[in-house]
Amino acid sequence: MTRQIKSIIIHCTATPNGKHFSVSDIDRWHHERGFKRSAEFRQWQNPDLAAIGYHFVIYTNGTVATGRHLDEVGAHAQGYNSKSLGICLIGTNKFTLEQWVALRDNVCKLQEHVMLLQGDSHPPIVLGHRDLPNVKKACPGFSVTNWLGNDMQPLPAHVLGNEEIADDE
Repeated sequence: MTRQIKSIIIHCTATPNGKHFSVSDIDRWHHERGFKRSAEFRQWQNPDLAAIGYHFVIYTNGTVATGRHLDEVGAHAQGYNSKSLGICLIGTNKFTLEQWVALRDNVCKLQEHVMLLQGDSHPPIVLGHRDLPNVKKACPGFSVTNWLGNDMQPLPAHVLGNEEIADDE
C-alpha cells in the first residue's frame, strides 16, 4: 500500500433495507454524481467500474464486493478520502446477520493489513460517515461507535429479519 491510511469509514447505500443492489448500480449512481476513476487503477482492478467511490460493498447475503483498489483514493468522504478506505453496506439502517459478520471480518482484516503494510502498531480508526464533521445525514443508519463498543456484534435494533429480505439476489 503506497498511501497512508488513517481511517476506515463505514457507509450505507440509503436504499430499501433487504433489497439487493450491486457495485454496478453504485457505480452508475456515482457516475451520475460526476465521480471518476483513473484509467491506471481501472487496469489494476474492476475495469468495468468507472466511478464507484467505495473500496468495498457488502451485499445483503454477506458477499463482499470490491470497488476501488486499496491504493486508489476513494470518493466517499469529502476531506477524508486520501487517508481512508470506504466500506458500504447495502441498505439503510437494518442489515442481515451475514452483512454484520462480513462487516466485522472486513474491518478486522483491513486493520491488520494496513498495520502490517504501514509498519504501524495502531490500527486505522473506524468511523461512520455520519461521525465526520459537517456530515448531516445518518449514514450509516446505526452508530458505529455503539457497534464497536458491542465488540463488533450486530446491534439488535439494526438486524434485518428474514421476512424483510427481498428475494432477488
